[in-house]
Amino acid sequence: MMGVKSVSLQDKKSIIIDFLKKCNLYSDQKLLDYERRMNHASEHEGGELLQKKHDWTSYRDFNRYTIEELSGDELDDWL
Repeated sequence: MMGVKSVSLQDKKSIIIDFLKKCNLYSDQKLLDYERRMNHASEHEGGELLQKKHDWTSYRDFNRYTIEELSGDELDDWL
């Protein structure tokens, strides 16, 4: 096909890493919000917020691990 550009492996990695970093910034904001809300929450709400904090922390940690793998050649075959 004429006019179709191929994106280099390094550019693909860079795009994905930038996206994951933005996702983690959002995660950090959500975690701060849940922390603030926990200070004023009822016991039931506190339990829900604690679960949400756990979920967002897991998501952020997974993204960090993926960023580390993308920095090497672990995921090159996928890209």
